[in-house]
Amino acid sequence: MSMAPTYERLAPGDRSRVKQWQIGMLALAIVCEMFLAADWYALAAVIPFISEDLQLSAGQAGLAQGIFALTYGIGMVIWSPISRTMTARQMLLMGLAGTGAGMLLQVFVQSYWQLIGLRLFIGFFDAAIFIGNMKLIFGWFPQRRRGMMVGVILAAYSLAITADFALGIPLAISAGWRTFFAVLAGGTLVVASVNAFVARNGPASLGYSGFVWDDDEPRETSLPLTAIFRSKWILVSGFGIAACTFAIAGTATWVVPAFINVQGMAVENAAVIGSLMGISQVIFLIIGGYLSDKIAKLTMIKVGAGLAFLTALAFTAATIYPMGFLWLVVLAGLSGLAVFAGGAIFALLSEKYPPELAPAAVGYAEVFGILSSFLAPWIMGLTIDLSGGSFTAAFVVFAVGEALFLAILVVLARESEPGSVAHPQANPAE
Repeated sequence: MSMAPTYERLAPGDRSRVKQWQIGMLALAIVCEMFLAADWYALAAVIPFISEDLQLSAGQAGLAQGIFALTYGIGMVIWSPISRTMTARQMLLMGLAGTGAGMLLQVFVQSYWQLIGLRLFIGFFDAAIFIGNMKLIFGWFPQRRRGMMVGVILAAYSLAITADFALGIPLAISAGWRTFFAVLAGGTLVVASVNAFVARNGPASLGYSGFVWDDDEPRETSLPLTAIFRSKWILVSGFGIAACTFAIAGTATWVVPAFINVQGMAVENAAVIGSLMGISQVIFLIIGGYLSDKIAKLTMIKVGAGLAFLTALAFTAATIYPMGFLWLVVLAGLSGLAVFAGGAIFALLSEKYPPELAPAAVGYAEVFGILSSFLAPWIMGLTIDLSGGSFTAAFVVFAVGEALFLAILVVLARESEPGSVAHPQANPAE
């Protein structure tokens, strides 16, 4: 019986070929992730302009931003099992094409309910992009490098949020928010076309039949999807993701309005603050992704949740005490600490679940984050309405949410038993 091909067993020329494809597929995954995030947070970047045009209240604006997460979550539940029988290219193509079409239609909305309907439509297809991207990364990189690679992908997500604020606000001021959405729609559809021609699932698709990474453990039999839920790691990862996305959604939507209304910041500086928050996330996601390949992932997840809580407290303070613009810049620059553990969370799933289940596990765990992405901007906006315009009350709610996530993870995120779903001898009730 011949041994399955691995990277170390390939000839030097073949290894060089695989490396070149790794670089290309990582670049593709980065671009796909950037358009996923850009389409998601484009509305957050230009909320003041859309609210004025469509006459939205703070609560309606928060719901319009957050409701995207409902169908994103439904999409995760639907796309996750489908991902077992589809290639990364197929997942990405369907996701990008659907999202691009929705963004194009969003250019023409004339009412709040039309906006809500298209946000729901786009959310469903964005879920396919995310799972397809994770499938692409898990297929092209060994376990020992996935923490860093996923950190890079998540950093691309945050970089896109940065671009939304840096480019979207000036474009909305000069040409209108509809033009901004049209640019995003066109870019998404172009990326979908590129993906259709170049994406591959892994080295096996290059002709190395049966290829496995050296640190992956191949299984002889197929595991059912229910095996994902017989392990506590789906909960650990889910709540870890929720802590990060609660912070991303809450800050991306309400920090800039809070600084304008409470600190008297000039509207022209909104792009600076929004861009700094995105760049901060990029930096800390890359640093965290690198460290997650060196430090225990469970430690990283708990530390990350603690940093998210401290970030929430810092922004709450900014709604209470007068601060100069320099301090607002510092807070924006440190805000990325809230997503420090992003790479560790997704890498943990690929470590605890076998390759056949890991992409689906990512999708199901992401549902936790999706729910928090929906709740954060909506509840904070609703709190502002109910409190008569108090941003302090909204950010106290934000801090309480992060405190709950931290408490849950301190209890759950312990390596109490050595096994995982990837090992048949593991305790199924772990």
